[in-house]
Amino acid sequence: MKRNILFVDDDTNILQGLRRMLRPMREKWETHFATSGQEALELMARIKMDAVVSDMRMPGMDGPELLHRVKREHPDAIRFALSGYSDQEMVGRSIAPTHQYITKPCDEKMLVEALEQAISARELVPNKTVLDRLARIEHLPVLPRVYNRITSELAKGDPSPKDIGDIVAQDVGLSANILKLVNSAYFGLARHISTPQQAVIVLGVNVIRSLILSLHVFQSFEPAGRQSFSLPLLWAHCMRTATVARTVAQAEGLPREQADHAYIAALLHDVGKLLLDAQCPDDCQRVYETVRQSNRRVADVETEVLGLTHAQVGAYLLGLWGLPGQVVHAVVRHHAAEPDPAQLSIAEIVYFANLLDHDIVVFNEHYARPTAEPARLEAIGGVEKYEAWKAAVIAMGVAAAVE
Repeated sequence: MKRNILFVDDDTNILQGLRRMLRPMREKWETHFATSGQEALELMARIKMDAVVSDMRMPGMDGPELLHRVKREHPDAIRFALSGYSDQEMVGRSIAPTHQYITKPCDEKMLVEALEQAISARELVPNKTVLDRLARIEHLPVLPRVYNRITSELAKGDPSPKDIGDIVAQDVGLSANILKLVNSAYFGLARHISTPQQAVIVLGVNVIRSLILSLHVFQSFEPAGRQSFSLPLLWAHCMRTATVARTVAQAEGLPREQADHAYIAALLHDVGKLLLDAQCPDDCQRVYETVRQSNRRVADVETEVLGLTHAQVGAYLLGLWGLPGQVVHAVVRHHAAEPDPAQLSIAEIVYFANLLDHDIVVFNEHYARPTAEPARLEAIGGVEKYEAWKAAVIAMGVAAAVE
């Protein structure tokens, strides 16, 4: 079935360029074009759109206003903002209703990949009732402004760590939280990091971006009322698991980018728990009560009660946000990775990092402690390899790092 994609821009030349550029996708997409916000809404009233890509600066109803209307009237449509480098005010206004920002000018490959991944993310949530609830969440965490500014800066070329650090430093609260984390036992650095610029140099842009994203997501759920689990314990587990994943990736000689992907996926692997608890609190309460009473795995009980798992929901959100495909795949598979004897995948690293943290740290005695399946142990080289990773993690003191 073809996907319906709507592009909105008051410049007809841009729309004609998009029409030509996306012609190779005609077997998969039905593309639609509108020159105003009002025309876009009229089209959407007649045709169910899978995604809307809107320019920001338009006369009459501008991009932010249109995307707010789309969110309210067609919440299941994926929403993209198409903005230039100078549209920071527009970006600020469109933060709430937008899933992703695409910087102009954009090439065909980047645009197609972003749309394909976001549309595919919805397929990760098999329970359509829950998917509808998630699509209608008014307070779904959105990508923070600093994250988007860094992404826009990177899209220009190859900025220096100082430039990226300067962007982070403009948010005093975020800078303080980043420096607190960087100097904690989670990272085990030999020297004290005193500025965001130093943090970017030492850890790299990808890790800093993932920390910004994780801090933002967890803080978004702090004001929530009753929670089925301890937010501080979940945060600590995610931080430790990320550190374990990076340790394993480095020990196995993975390139820096792959190690960063493993870190990011492990850091965000449980964000689906936050979304489910916020949107399905009663069902989640039943899930965790059953888990504690019968000493079973959370994911197994979620499947019975909700028809999906927090892994699927978390991957759905990250897919909408346009995180790397390897990260999304690792999150959705972190309880059921697929062993590959030929190479150690990012998903497999996150799977074992999660197991290792549960193995080393018992933060809830009423939860069943997961164990590695024999086939997966064999794929990494047997119990000996697992124990070697465990010893390396313990030697780093990661288990004691509870902030």
